[in-house]
Amino acid sequence: MNERPVNGLFWWLVVFLLSLLGCGVMIHKTYEKWNQAPIIVTFSEKPTPVWDIHFPAVTICPETKVAASSLNFTAEINVLANDTHYGNEASERKSSSVERIKAVAQLCNIMFHSNYGWLNQVNGSEDNIVDMLKRLSLPWRKTVALCYYGTDFTECENQLKVTLTEEGICYTFNMLPDREIFRESAMHTDYIYTRNWYIFPGFQPPAPSYARDAGLHAGLTFYLGKKNEDTDYLCTGYSQGYKLKIHGIDEYPHMAKRNLRLLLGHEISIALKPQMIVTSPSAADYSWEKRQCFFNHERHLRYFQIYNQDNCELECLTNVTRAMCGCVRFSMPRSNDTKVCTLSMWHCMYRSKWFLRPIPGLKRQPHRVILEMVKNCNCLPACSSVSYDVEMAQTSLDMEKFRLANNELPRDHLDKFTITTLAIYFKESYFISSKRSELYGWVDFLANCGGLLGLFMGVSILSLLEICYFITIRPFSVRSRIASAEKRKSNEVQNAMLPVICKPE
Repeated sequence: MNERPVNGLFWWLVVFLLSLLGCGVMIHKTYEKWNQAPIIVTFSEKPTPVWDIHFPAVTICPETKVAASSLNFTAEINVLANDTHYGNEASERKSSSVERIKAVAQLCNIMFHSNYGWLNQVNGSEDNIVDMLKRLSLPWRKTVALCYYGTDFTECENQLKVTLTEEGICYTFNMLPDREIFRESAMHTDYIYTRNWYIFPGFQPPAPSYARDAGLHAGLTFYLGKKNEDTDYLCTGYSQGYKLKIHGIDEYPHMAKRNLRLLLGHEISIALKPQMIVTSPSAADYSWEKRQCFFNHERHLRYFQIYNQDNCELECLTNVTRAMCGCVRFSMPRSNDTKVCTLSMWHCMYRSKWFLRPIPGLKRQPHRVILEMVKNCNCLPACSSVSYDVEMAQTSLDMEKFRLANNELPRDHLDKFTITTLAIYFKESYFISSKRSELYGWVDFLANCGGLLGLFMGVSILSLLEICYFITIRPFSVRSRIASAEKRKSNEVQNAMLPVICKPE
C-alpha cells in the first residue's frame, strides 16, 4: 500500500533537484555574462552628417630637416669625420658646426646612428637643441607654398601652426592651441610646442573648423614646395618626401607611431571616412573596467588636459624614457626638473619605445619597475573618439612643363624646385557611427532569470509572493487562529461545568 507513494515522492524529489540544479547553472552563466561583458558596441540608428564633426587635424613633416643654406649636413659631417680621424684641434667655427650637427642628428634614423656612433664622443654644446632646430629648419612659407580650406585661403592660414615633434619642425592644420592641450602648471617654461603662423597684436587663434561637406570642393588643399639642393640622404635615408598624420584636434601628433608617406613631385588625394564611437548614458553608469574606455574626468594625465589614447601613450612613453634614460626626448612633454636627452642617449631613447610592449625573446628585458610603470599606463580608448579610414590615390605631377607653358619661371630655374600637391576631403556626406550601449541591464538580467525560473521551476512573481506569504504572514495568522480556537474551547468547557439550578415550583 505504501510502496507507490514512496516511489512517487522519490521521483518528484529527483526531478525537483535536477530542475533546481539546471536553473542554477543557467542563472550563473547569465550572471557571468552580465557581470563581465555588460557593454556592446552597435551601429547608431541613423547616419551622422560630416558637418556635425570637426575636420581632422593634419600634420605634415618634411623628410628634409634643414635648409642647405643653413647647414650642408653631409659636407659638415665629412669635414668633422676627417678632423676627428686626423686629430685636428677644434676651432671656434668647428665647435659651432658640432653643435648644429648634433642637434640635427637627433632627427636621423637608426642607420645613421649605427654608422656614425663616433659622433657621440665629439665635444660640443647641446644646451639649445630646440632653438637650434628652429633656426636651421626649412622656411615655412616656402615649404607650404599655398594652403586653402574649401575656397578660403585666410581661414587655412589662421589655422596653421608650426609644431615640434620627434621629426623636428612640422606643420599642423586645425589643432587646438597649446594651452588647451597641455597642463601649463605641469609643463616646463623653456620653449613652446606649437606656434601660430601669424602672430600680431590682438590676434586670437580661431576655434578648430568643422567639416563643411564631402568632396574636394569642401576639403583641404596644400601645395608643398622643396628646393632640390636641400635634399640630404645621409640623415633620413633613401626615402624623400613628407610624413603625414591625420589625427584628432585634441591629439598631439606622435609621428613615429603612425604616419603616411607622401612622395615628392606627386599629386596626392586622400578620401576620409570617419569612424566615430560614442557612449550612451546607460553605459556611462558602469565602471571603466566593464566599459573598457575612459571619460575625460575618469583618467587624469599629468601633462595633458584632454584624455585620449594617443596622448596617454605619449605620456607613458615619456615616463618610461625618463625612467630608463634619466631624460626625455626634446619633443616630449616634460616638467622643469626633467632634462632633455643629448645625442649620446639616442639609442636609449630608441629602445624605450620597444619596452612599452615587451616582446618575448629580447636580449634585454626591462626592469620590473619599468614593467610596473607600463602596466599602470592603462591607455584604454576614450569613450568618445573619432578615427579615419583612408583611401589614397596619387599620380606624378609634371610641374616643370606646366610652369613652362605658363611662363612662370625661367628655364634655368625649373630643375631647382619640386612641387607636391595634397588634397584631403571627406568621401561621403553621411556616415554610420558606432555606439557603446548597455547589453544587459537589471531589467534584462531579471527577465532572463525569471524566464529560467519559469521554465525549470514554474516560478513567477505571484508564486514567490505566495511563498513569502506562507513563510512570514501565514504562521502568525495560523497561530492567532489556533489561540482563538483554544480560548473558545476553554470557555465552552467552563460553561459546560457550571451547575444547573432549577427553580422550585
